[in-house]
Amino acid sequence: MNEVSPLMTMHTVWVREHNRIEHKLHELNRHWDGERLYQETRRIVIAQWQLTVYTEYLPTVIGQDAMRAYGLQPADTGYCNG
Repeated sequence: MNEVSPLMTMHTVWVREHNRIEHKLHELNRHWDGERLYQETRRIVIAQWQLTVYTEYLPTVIGQDAMRAYGLQPADTGYCNG
């Protein structure tokens, strides 16, 4: 039971974040249909999740040395297609 509560909490946080962003995008883009709103919001939330994983979780779990050794540190600017 101890594993379920934190996982459920994280799911709830990310779903609420998705809904918050989708609401804001809808205010700015009234002409978008539901699918477009969902997909654009999904992209933003995935990017937030990835940033959290690469800046908070991985450095704690594998350490900064492994992050550097495997090129896992997020870039300061731009994006990566690798």
